[in-house]
Amino acid sequence: VRTTGPETDEVLGLINNSTQRLATLYGRDTKIFTFSLGAQADHLVTKEIACSTNGMWTPVDDIYGDLVGAMASYYKLFTLGLGDDTEFTAWVEPYESFSAKKMGTTNSAPVFDRYVDPPLFLGVVAIDINLDALEQVLGEDARSSTMLQRFILLSTAMCPKIHLS
Repeated sequence: VRTTGPETDEVLGLINNSTQRLATLYGRDTKIFTFSLGAQADHLVTKEIACSTNGMWTPVDDIYGDLVGAMASYYKLFTLGLGDDTEFTAWVEPYESFSAKKMGTTNSAPVFDRYVDPPLFLGVVAIDINLDALEQVLGEDARSSTMLQRFILLSTAMCPKIHLS
C-alpha cells in the first residue's frame, strides 16, 4: 500500500530540496538507504526515496527479517570506499553535550584489518571533544557557519561508485 497525499509529496520534496542544496553547497551527492520494516510497511515510498537519491532500499520481513544484518551490510558497503584511505576521519556538526552542557563535536575513523585484501572493516573508533579551546584558538563560535564549514571540509570521504542493476 502506498501512502498518498500531501504528506508523501512533502517528504519527497523535502528530500529532493535537501539533497540538491547539499550538492550545490558542498559538491557532494547524497545517497539515502532505506528499509521497509514488515509486511504492512509502505514499500513504494521508502523505495522511491532510495531510488531518487541513487541509494538502496531493503524490505525486512516481520518474522524472518534480519534488520541488524541488513543495516550492517549497508555499513560495509559504505566502508568499501574507505579501505584504502588511511587518512580519513569524520567530524560531527558541533552540538551541545548533554552531560557537560558545553559545545562539543565527535571525531571518528574506520578501523580496518589491512593485512588482508581488500581491507576488512572491523569497526569505528571515536572521541568526543569539547570545543572551548578550539573556539579560543580559531576565534570562532562553535555554532557559527564558519566553524561548521571547517568541519565539513575536514570530512571529505566519498562513497564508492557502485552501479547496480
